[in-house]
Amino acid sequence: MGYVRSVIPLEGYRLLIELHTGSSITVDLSSKLKTARFAELSDWAVFNSVKTDGETIILGDSVLKIPVYELIDVAVVGM
Repeated sequence: MGYVRSVIPLEGYRLLIELHTGSSITVDLSSKLKTARFAELSDWAVFNSVKTDGETIILGDSVLKIPVYELIDVAVVGM
């Protein structure tokens, strides 16, 4: 699994995740906003504050930390 180089919030509660390998993946979290795990993301300010430490995606003031492998699983299941 590659390290995350950058993460960019997109409209529609999607994240563009760019890996150090040059690959990228777009993860649509809109269908997850009503779950206990991702409910905090429905606050647009929290969603837009996204950053990475290279291995996890961090939203808000560390309100939610998501390992990149979990987001890739969300993207693959949504295909």
